[in-house]
Amino acid sequence: MRIFTYGLSAASAFFLISCTHDSVYGDARNTVPVSAAVAIAEDGAGGYLFSYNAPFADEKGNFDFSQKGAAFNNIKLTFTIADGSVEGIKFKPDAADAMWIVEKINVDETSGSPRGPYRGKQFSDFTISEDGKSLTVTDANDDGVIYRYGLRFDLGGKTVIDDPDVNNGPKN
Repeated sequence: MRIFTYGLSAASAFFLISCTHDSVYGDARNTVPVSAAVAIAEDGAGGYLFSYNAPFADEKGNFDFSQKGAAFNNIKLTFTIADGSVEGIKFKPDAADAMWIVEKINVDETSGSPRGPYRGKQFSDFTISEDGKSLTVTDANDDGVIYRYGLRFDLGGKTVIDDPDVNNGPKN
């Protein structure tokens, strides 16, 4: 009877460990929606000022998805141009052109910005709303890398850019 009890206990413990492992390392990852309002104003010198209001981000739009609530989860990030922003500004109509992303260590040395549209597997499902006021992207958030992203807007044929950082959650 003792051997049976120990065997049953060992099997139960193995099952519980397996379940815990799955929930920590991504087999049961959730998708966390994150809404980011982006206020865009003219700076009076021919440039633009950007201000962000979003969870896991500072006012400059630098996101930290390694924080509790974001870490170990996929992130569905939606940027929306805030009411009161520069009249007529919209995201670039091609979603891949509206958000350029690169590992921060690989930014353009001259500008400090990404060099072109994102190529990789960490970010996906780039979409622009019909009115051009929102951009949505999914971040797998599982590689522990800091990225520089550039939001790219259209203002009457002129490209306007802001490029903060994303700190992805811990590597699985």
